[in-house]
Amino acid sequence: MKQIIKKKDSGEDDSLFGLLASYKNLYSYITVIESPEQDIIVIIIAKNPSSFDELIKSKYQQFKPIRRIKIGVTRLFIKYITPEFIIKYFGPLLGIKVPENKVHIINNLESGYFVLEIPGNYKEQVIQCIKRIVNLTPQKKYEIIEKSLADEEVIV
Repeated sequence: MKQIIKKKDSGEDDSLFGLLASYKNLYSYITVIESPEQDIIVIIIAKNPSSFDELIKSKYQQFKPIRRIKIGVTRLFIKYITPEFIIKYFGPLLGIKVPENKVHIINNLESGYFVLEIPGNYKEQVIQCIKRIVNLTPQKKYEIIEKSLADEEVIV
């Protein structure tokens, strides 16, 4: 019996991973630090992990990192999505139900990072939020990209 080998068209790949491949150089890195003395948890989302070192050395020296194992995730980065896309989709509070007057936001996305300071008694909600963001499915990532790009086109 003769095998039939189909030649794959060298055109565009319409599969989900083919569509996401054009965004493969986009990453968002997350770090979560806390200060039990000040009762504050800080979420930092950055395009480049070197931003963490600069921020921690300058403003958050007394803070200790919450390890990814304590959070319950295998990695603290999101492939295919920039911090801007995350903030546009989840909002500035990242979907955490916290009173706005108790939160301090530093939106410095031009420099490549976003900081969210939350009171320490919301630690469980912060951990759930990080799990939800890090464990996004490829379908959800593509939906976030489409929505963010559509919003940019409307603004321009």
